[in-house]
Amino acid sequence: MDRYDAGRQPAGRAPAPGRLAFVQAFLNSFWDLDAGGADGWSDPAAYGRWLRERGFGPDAATAADLARAVDLREALRALARANHDDARAPEAEETLDRIANAVAPRAWLTPRFARDRTYLDVAGDGPDAALALALGIVFAARLDGTWARLKACPHAHCGWAFYDRSRNRSSQWCSMRICGNRTKGARHRERTAARR
Repeated sequence: MDRYDAGRQPAGRAPAPGRLAFVQAFLNSFWDLDAGGADGWSDPAAYGRWLRERGFGPDAATAADLARAVDLREALRALARANHDDARAPEAEETLDRIANAVAPRAWLTPRFARDRTYLDVAGDGPDAALALALGIVFAARLDGTWARLKACPHAHCGWAFYDRSRNRSSQWCSMRICGNRTKGARHRERTAARR
């Protein structure tokens, strides 16, 4: 599997562009579409397999590695949810700072200069490198404006990270046919029940 493959998306939605697709896959690891919706990181061994599939070496992941990855994943999800309303999520930003301070020095986060772009990459592998890479990609995406288009579906039972390609950044759901219709249907039932 390509490190920057976002994986299958609901309703045929296009994945996030370029390296941001890694962050999208990182966020969506909680909902493995191929495993019937189970958490893709159900235990340290599952998280270790996810890392190996993306080329982060043969190292095994520990329970502490998994806990740190889940903390980062959920902080990034909170920030992606905040992207809906151009809101802030200060606690999530604090979590990113805390994890960055812990893993970046051990993961050798390195600037890379290509002809048409500059980005942060990791020179190492293992669990810390995966987290540092996600943080480096988010850092660059916040600078170039693409981060604001990565959103987490607000449906109560979803949270899927999707990339909003609409001209005015107005997409609200991972899929209008799935979560959008469910939410609109629930609101309609609530209004109907309130009128009775």
